Amino acid sequence: MAEEKKEGTLTIDVYFKDDELVIVSPIAGANLENIEILVEGDVLIIKGTRMPPENIDPSLYEHQECFWGPFSRTIVLPKDLDLENIRAYYHNGILMIKIPKKESKQVKRVEVRTDI
Repeated sequence: MAEEKKEGTLTIDVYFKDDELVIVSPIAGANLENIEILVEGDVLIIKGTRMPPENIDPSLYEHQECFWGPFSRTIVLPKDLDLENIRAYYHNGILMIKIPKKESKQVKRVEVRTDI
């Protein structure tokens, strides 16, 4: 029987600031080329891989809390975001994604007529 590979789940903070949705996630140990951000409809997917600093046989661990290997996180986004203008930054092991809100919808007055 093949060993099932585990996948880690990222911790995130999500908040609105200056008319943008901001998503922040600490991803210590991941290289930028091992991080991928995808948007599918109204879902944002962050995935990647963290490689351990050394190749250690799992049987040698006395205690292990750090997760090494593949990780992902899926976030359902609010409807009023401008998904064409997403920006992402990665610095000092912190991933920050900023998504601007769409311009407020303008109200259009519709004339009511009596003839059809």
